[in-house]
Amino acid sequence: MSDVGFSVLRPAQLRRFGRVFYPAGLRLQKALADYVNEEGRPDQLVVLEHDPVFTLGRNATPADIHMSDDFLAAQGVSVHRTDRGGEVTYHGPGQIVVYPICNLRGGREDVGRLVRGLEEAMIHTAADFGVSAQRLKGAPGVWVETPRGLDKLGAIGLHLSRWISTHGIAFNVRPNLEHFRWITPCGFTDKGVCSLASLLADGAPTWDEATDRLQEHLIEHLALDIKPTRAPSRSVSALTWRRAAGGPEVLMMLRVPAHGLWWQSVTGMMEPDETPEETAHRELLEETGLRGTLRPLGLSHSFWVDPSIVRFPDAEPRFNTEICYSMEVAREAEVRLEPSEHSEYLWCSLDEAQARTKWEGSKTAVQLLRKELGG
Repeated sequence: MSDVGFSVLRPAQLRRFGRVFYPAGLRLQKALADYVNEEGRPDQLVVLEHDPVFTLGRNATPADIHMSDDFLAAQGVSVHRTDRGGEVTYHGPGQIVVYPICNLRGGREDVGRLVRGLEEAMIHTAADFGVSAQRLKGAPGVWVETPRGLDKLGAIGLHLSRWISTHGIAFNVRPNLEHFRWITPCGFTDKGVCSLASLLADGAPTWDEATDRLQEHLIEHLALDIKPTRAPSRSVSALTWRRAAGGPEVLMMLRVPAHGLWWQSVTGMMEPDETPEETAHRELLEETGLRGTLRPLGLSHSFWVDPSIVRFPDAEPRFNTEICYSMEVAREAEVRLEPSEHSEYLWCSLDEAQARTKWEGSKTAVQLLRKELGG
């Protein structure tokens, strides 16, 4: 066990997801922070990838982002202010984001030791692939000496409330480094950003390969005793649409109050013996009476399931992974709603569907359909 991290093992659960939209990640962190706040519950180590996003810490200023809101929106990069320390940083595909949600009470009240453990895990991960990374006094994270000077390979930004830690680290495997040039990353104007891919080219690991090693080192240097977790449930969304004289129209249905009272297109939970495609066709038929042509949108994302929406018999947090499709139906087809799930429906433009839908994944699905249709 490392002498820079914790030395006494603490029970923890490791949760590894793929893509998680940033607002969903904030909700996930809050739910898990509330969960670990109860004495006797395991810490949570959450590993994921975010969509492209700039996050502003407590010390960030608007001047730290160099591009206009319109430019960022056109590039698919969102901006969010957070309660973590530090300035502005970037998250995106190809970067490992880890949220160590830990209860530091009971003899672990040392945030400096947590930071050192996180840094040590990133340093050892870099070394596994032949990269020499180091700490830099006064600059949390891990750094690599390059021909350009010092470049940051891994960033740290934590928030501590009642000795519960949230936020965490971002380790660059192969993100789009161009996005870092649109900000003053972590407040540094005299240092750059690198990744394993920029340092190793074709010899760089995949995201999964690097994540496997980083997880191992985090477990060691944070002294975590990993306990079993419940696997996420699985669902599909089938953004249902038709061709119309004025352009494509999306089917939106209003959920009954018992199911949340928000507008959505077709969604449903996968049965154990179903493929995602079979679920999409079954749900379309059950919810609308329609049949359609299914196409993948290339989007899968995970999120915390709010127990105020879906009731569970115990307090353990639940998560779901959703695979997204588009489903074209005939223009003249008649919609027959399942009244126990939806009370009304309408066909609306892509813009109106975007405005009516509630969740990040659904909004992104509309954007992807627009792109698919050349809009």
